[in-house]
Order: sequence, then C-alpha cells, then structure tokens
Amino acid sequence: MDETPHIQQYLQLRSEFMGYLYAITRDVELSEDVYQNAAVVVIEQSEKPEAIRDFRAWAKEVIRRQALHALRARDVSSRHTRVISPELLDAVSDTFLQHDAEASVDREEAMALRQCLDELPLEKRELVSMRYEGGAAFGEISEHTGSTPAAVQRTLSRIRKTLHGCVQRRMGLAEGSL
Repeated sequence: MDETPHIQQYLQLRSEFMGYLYAITRDVELSEDVYQNAAVVVIEQSEKPEAIRDFRAWAKEVIRRQALHALRARDVSSRHTRVISPELLDAVSDTFLQHDAEASVDREEAMALRQCLDELPLEKRELVSMRYEGGAAFGEISEHTGSTPAAVQRTLSRIRKTLHGCVQRRMGLAEGSL
C-alpha cells in the first residue's frame, strides 16, 4: 500500500479526477461540487483502518457514485445539463480505468529500466547516458571512447538488447507476483 495519505493522493490526482467528472457531468460547477463531496468520503476513509489496494480506482468509483447521486438529485432543465446514460457512463469509466492500467504498466516498465540501468557497469551506463541523455552522435562518442563509430553503434545495440531482456525479466517477475 502507498504510504501517502489518502487526501494527499486525492489532491495530487485532482486534474485527472476533474477531467473525469467533467466527462460525466458536462458541468464545471457540478464537477467541482462532486469533487468536494468525494473529498469528504476520502477523508472519512482515511480515518478507517482498512487498506485500499488501488487508491486511484477506488477514488474514481467514489467520484462516479457521487456524480451519479448529484446528477439524479439536481433538478436542471435539459438546456443546461443532460443526464448521462448509465451505459455511456460505464463506457467513460472503462476508458479511464483502461488508461490507468496502461499508465501503471508504463510506470512499472520505467522503474524496471532504471533498475536494469543501475546494474550496468559504469562505462556502459556512460555510453547510454551520452547517447540518450546527452544526444551525442556515434562519432562524438567514438572520439570520447577512442573507438570507431561502428563499434560504438554495435556496443549500444548490445546494451539495448541486454536492457530489453532485463526489463522483460523484471516485468515477468512483477506479473508473477500479482
């Protein structure tokens, strides 16, 4: 479980949640009201000892339910706001949840790559840094290392293959631990 307090996580994800709310309500003021009401639920949950496994998904469900409640309770003419159909709401929710899952994989992949880079010998890390962080050309790197541009290119190719294999193993281990 993430050690960040729930309300802090909630505030950090504000722009994402507000976009989600606007997609549901199509009303900026109502979205803000729902966001505030959901914050109360988050604060109340923070006082309970139960652990939340996936905070983002849990918070989105709280927001979705608060939004549905607000849309049902609100008496506004159809000129200003149309109530979204439950089917469309589910489709929007599924899209956001799918995006969250993809972003989670990207974060895990980036973390695995960082760990794999840390395992490389210093001289190989320096080559990777010169090429991909510094944007150096093969010729520039070859001047620095005293080898040919073709040798630098082959070495970087081998390093990329090594990193790819390392990341794949780490991601396989991460999937196995779920």
